[in-house]
Amino acid sequence: MQIQADPKQEPTLVGIQTALATVFPDEETRPSLRAFNEWKARKYFPSIKIGKRVFLDPVLVRKALEKRFTIHAIEEVSA
Repeated sequence: MQIQADPKQEPTLVGIQTALATVFPDEETRPSLRAFNEWKARKYFPSIKIGKRVFLDPVLVRKALEKRFTIHAIEEVSA
């Protein structure tokens, strides 16, 4: 019996440009590669470096960016 890996649980590691395109699919509103690299340098999201290559998990990148940049609305308290 062979066990199949669930693709939803398996992390997908991709390059920086692919991660940028995956997290921000709309080219017109996508941040620049330079800004994305700056966020990586500031450790806004996790990355894996193997030799000179850098890999990202787009799901983790999105979660980290949502956590850092989400602005929550102020709820009004009725008196």
